[in-house]
Amino acid sequence: MTSPAPGLRREIGLWQGTALNVIDMVGVGPFVTLPLILAAMGGGRALGAWLLGALLAICDGLVTAELSASLPRAGGSYAFLREAYGPETWGRLVSFLFLFQIVFSAPLSIASGALGFARYLRVPMSWEAPTAALVCGAVVLLLFRKVGDIGRFSVVLWAGVLLAVGIVIATGLPHLTVEPFLFWKAPLVAPPTEALGGIGIALAFAVYDYLGYYNICYLAEEVVEPTKTIPRVIVGSIALVAVLYVLMNACVVSVLPMKTAMTSRWAVTEAVEVAAGKPVALVATALVLWTAFASIFSLTLGYSRVLYAAGRDGNFFAAFARLHPTGGFPTVALMALGGAAMLFCFLPLGVVLKAILSIRALVPFIAQVAGALLLRRRLPASARPFRMWLYPLPALVALLLWVFILFSPAKGFQAAGAIVLAAGTVVYLVRARLRGEWPFAAATPAAPAAPAA
Repeated sequence: MTSPAPGLRREIGLWQGTALNVIDMVGVGPFVTLPLILAAMGGGRALGAWLLGALLAICDGLVTAELSASLPRAGGSYAFLREAYGPETWGRLVSFLFLFQIVFSAPLSIASGALGFARYLRVPMSWEAPTAALVCGAVVLLLFRKVGDIGRFSVVLWAGVLLAVGIVIATGLPHLTVEPFLFWKAPLVAPPTEALGGIGIALAFAVYDYLGYYNICYLAEEVVEPTKTIPRVIVGSIALVAVLYVLMNACVVSVLPMKTAMTSRWAVTEAVEVAAGKPVALVATALVLWTAFASIFSLTLGYSRVLYAAGRDGNFFAAFARLHPTGGFPTVALMALGGAAMLFCFLPLGVVLKAILSIRALVPFIAQVAGALLLRRRLPASARPFRMWLYPLPALVALLLWVFILFSPAKGFQAAGAIVLAAGTVVYLVRARLRGEWPFAAATPAAPAAPAA
């Protein structure tokens, strides 16, 4: 007698989930974007952007925690959006648009980590893209294994990530001054990059560095006690990462001259070299590479589960629902993400970073916050194992800041996101027409009235 096909397995606990979230959030992002944020703000006022990014992350994280505790399903935002906007009506379109943008934004996110890895490896610029592509391929091969093994491996990766940030902070603390924390008083070393004091661009880069706090939601059907574990992982990982980012930024600008910190391609490891010498800087560089690799690992893992869940539910291409016959991991989703990321590695890193938020700002972030508010009104008595604190304030703050990022000047974000959403809408409508689904589904005939007594 043949055994049933394996499904996803619940083997991720609090520590493994926190590890996966943190290594997703603290990828190569802060090491690459720190000088970009300083340059956007014109100098030492950059700490304000990191703090504002933390505020957005915690507010949006509380929204996500409420949704994930109520709907602990693989795919995270895909499941939230479909339920919030109606699983048989608008929810089909909105969740499909989320999936459609994932096809672009997920490989872009993976490619950004791989390109950052290649940059800190300091290979010749002509070799950065091929090196990054090889890293993406290696990660996919590592993910072809059971999720329990991956959870244990993630804790090892997490230790390296914390050590990478820790060595930057530890070498900088003896040189730390109070000036970085008084960022509102910091003088302008160079003109900000936009009329609003550079905050629009700086916030976009800072938010990119916090992205990943929702990664645990994508793995909900592999999490032990998801209604309790997921909110704890989201809130705990955001708080930890925010403290690390603030300290790291303050240490770097306390060690390096501001102009050097604003223009260096490797500002973080240069600060370690100035503070502790070249041998320690080489160790720091190795740990940054470790951190970048860990982030690529976590991103690919999480996004593969989104595509798997959608393929399984019939709301996206069915091939993504294929699981390995013994390992229980989504093979097609992993290979598709890895292949697309390898191609995106041949785009400039700056273009990749801007494209990620450009595509994702409206769907899922703005749509998800609006969906959470909608669910509260539509289903006020529904069970909510976790309720966002100070409702509705976190949702309103998150919504305001996401709209600001989307429409703030000098980034050119709107065009790319609009093109992807327009294309996704066309694809959905054509597909729905061919399959006879909403909004082209035939109306269900009304039941005949009962005969009069």
